[in-house]
Amino acid sequence: MSAEEKVSGKGKAVELQLDAAGLRSRADLVAIDDSLYDIKAFAAVHPGGDVIAAAGAYDGTALFYSMHAGMKPETSQLLQRYKVGRMVESDKTAADGWMSETVPKYKYDTPFAKDLLKRVRKEMGGKTWYAPTEFWMRTAFIIVMTIVSEYYWATEGTFFWGTVAAIFHAQIGLAIQHDGSHGALSKNPLVNAFFAYGADMIGHCRWIWLQQHILFHHPYTNHHGMDGDAQSAEPALLFHRYEGTSVARKAFHKFQHWYMYLILSAYGPSLVWNLQYLEELRHSESMAGAMFMKGEFFSKQKTLAHALRLFYVFRIVFLPWYLAGTSIVTALLLVPTVNGMILTFLFVLSHNFEGVDREPCKDGNGETDWYKAQAETSGTYGGFWGMFFTGGLNFQIEHHLFPRMSSWHYPKLAPVIKKCCEDHGVVYSYYPNIWDNVVSCVKYMKDVGDEIPTKTVG
Repeated sequence: MSAEEKVSGKGKAVELQLDAAGLRSRADLVAIDDSLYDIKAFAAVHPGGDVIAAAGAYDGTALFYSMHAGMKPETSQLLQRYKVGRMVESDKTAADGWMSETVPKYKYDTPFAKDLLKRVRKEMGGKTWYAPTEFWMRTAFIIVMTIVSEYYWATEGTFFWGTVAAIFHAQIGLAIQHDGSHGALSKNPLVNAFFAYGADMIGHCRWIWLQQHILFHHPYTNHHGMDGDAQSAEPALLFHRYEGTSVARKAFHKFQHWYMYLILSAYGPSLVWNLQYLEELRHSESMAGAMFMKGEFFSKQKTLAHALRLFYVFRIVFLPWYLAGTSIVTALLLVPTVNGMILTFLFVLSHNFEGVDREPCKDGNGETDWYKAQAETSGTYGGFWGMFFTGGLNFQIEHHLFPRMSSWHYPKLAPVIKKCCEDHGVVYSYYPNIWDNVVSCVKYMKDVGDEIPTKTVG
């Protein structure tokens, strides 16, 4: 079954029914809790702006609950006005290369989830969950230093200033655009959107980042086949154990803990210079048959995305080459490579360490606690200063539980969340400092590379 519209005896449309394959052909619809909503019409009146139209042709259940902590879709009168039908079970597996598994089912109202939300709200009191004044002071400093460092990179073209510019580009990615992309900066959607374009200012793309990070990584963390980060470095690196199989495993993986950061350093240039993905506005080959190639929303974003990439090339490549005589190779690679090295060094720690849950939906049957899964697939290290210099990336558990909260609040909430996890038997992986997390990450990657398959698949 692909799509079916039930019709009454008088020929009037009563209810639209779609299975998963049918939904993927409808960029104007989104599924939440097995109900279908007109996302195109809803986006025009949504308080958070029309960015939610990006979730067309997508099961947005986990995304909805992650962005609206403690809310239920049926209690939103505004959302219910746009309900147009329901999802039905598929009688076959889609083979369009979008995902390798069915969308997992989660629970969002478990005792742990309810207690966690209660404790966090109590700790926050009446304070806003959005960015406080201190956040904006740091943001202003980062922006000023980015302008200064880019000026000297353009006029002097030295390795030093290129590296400094890359460091502040990484700060934009970590401490500004990340929160903006999650809608965590301000109640005003225009403010969030403006700073979300920080991704484009450092050589990435807001919309490709949204696909990979917001639509798939956060809702389905470590769920292989859904979370692109769980397999983004394959076949060079394996982040997933593939226990009991030989899927994707090669002899060189035994040494991956030695070379992983060398491979990850290519992340920056691979994003900046992947013009095919920029033209198609999609994150990876696995999304070739997905909604990102369909519908009008992403098509409308291409002109600005292309213009901003040209602006990046003008600032970071052309000017130092033209004004300072920097070699074209250095101009092409230095800033994006250093920027990518910093970002990947920090991001890889988030979900790759000893004891991390790589099978968050192993219990199946719709019994998986989404909040428990988010906590046990993520790790936290350090404290306030870690947050200050990484944009809160060190508080990965807190971030995955409450992605729409400004990262500035995480140091305050970490003890509360840790205690709640302990009280409910949920694993809370904490490292006193970044070095301890790095050591655990390297050990984990070594163990994954050394994994001995027990049977061969395929």
